Amino acid sequence: MKRIRSVRIGQILFIAGLLAFSAGRSEGKLQKKTAEAPAGNENELLATAMQNMSNGVWSVNGTVTFKKTIKLRGLLSGADYDLSMEPGVKPDTPMRGIVIKDKAWVCSDGETWHASNADDRMLYNWTHVPIMSDRQLPPFEKIGSEQRGGQPVLHVRLKVSEKKADPKELPQYWIALDPNGAAQYIAHAEMPMFSQAANSVLHCSFDYAPAKEKVAPPSIGAPVDEKAHDFNDIDKHKMEWAKKIVRVDLDPKLLQSEQIGESTYRGFVKDTAGHYGRVEFPHDSLVKLGFLKKTVSGTHAWEELQKMDAAGRTEGAPVTIYVEILPLGEKPAARVVAVGAKLEREADGTVTYSW
Repeated sequence: MKRIRSVRIGQILFIAGLLAFSAGRSEGKLQKKTAEAPAGNENELLATAMQNMSNGVWSVNGTVTFKKTIKLRGLLSGADYDLSMEPGVKPDTPMRGIVIKDKAWVCSDGETWHASNADDRMLYNWTHVPIMSDRQLPPFEKIGSEQRGGQPVLHVRLKVSEKKADPKELPQYWIALDPNGAAQYIAHAEMPMFSQAANSVLHCSFDYAPAKEKVAPPSIGAPVDEKAHDFNDIDKHKMEWAKKIVRVDLDPKLLQSEQIGESTYRGFVKDTAGHYGRVEFPHDSLVKLGFLKKTVSGTHAWEELQKMDAAGRTEGAPVTIYVEILPLGEKPAARVVAVGAKLEREADGTVTYSW
């Protein structure tokens, strides 16, 4: 799976802060039966709407466009999120990521979840920067009042002196109002943003709304038992253990690394009972577990990995991993997918896995 690059908020700049414009124009007329906000307080309403969205859970649905268009949808709740991106790594399958505090999970094949890195926040930044509160806003001007999905909204746009400026290149918001004209939240935002990571301008267009759902961890079950099983056990019980989690203890030496996706690797390993098997590992988990010093493309046996200075340790304590068993239909085989190396049991009885 293609790894989402970690991008700090400072690396995605609200392009309004880069525009050196000072004066502006206003246009548009109020529609009948639409909540009317007092004139001249556009920035106050915008700041209030942003502040309101710093609490609670908000749905987001929209696009980010640069060389291609990426569809994003999901939930935002403070610094936590549950977001799906389309296209994903697998054709016709969105990639979904969930982050709750310091825990993260990713599903790139529409079927299996595995532990991820909570610092990988590019999708979150794209969707959150437009509504980020506690910042100094440049002047915005009123464009008009209208209805959007049955909700009265105030349309505002960055105030500029450049008469020939393309409105589509200017940040603009549609602020949801209550019957008294007070700001509730941002219903829609459109704006260009400059990404230092991509070294290009992105155009973002998002709808937001209050959400009833909560950002919750994926449903990954506890291991079938507390025992460490071997590949022979997995082969015997693959149908019984279908889509269940099993603990496996491995020899620390990786026998072969094979790249099977943009950022997914299949390791040929030996368990502590002396049986051999193949396990799918996401991202850089082979590095985190000490099997490799760095991930490499292609298929390479241990000797080749040594020559590439990529081979990890060959001795030491066994490596414990937790894997999900996915039988391959009627074939006498199953995918064995690593979901994490550490198990934590939460107070509510749920379990989480990490590397």
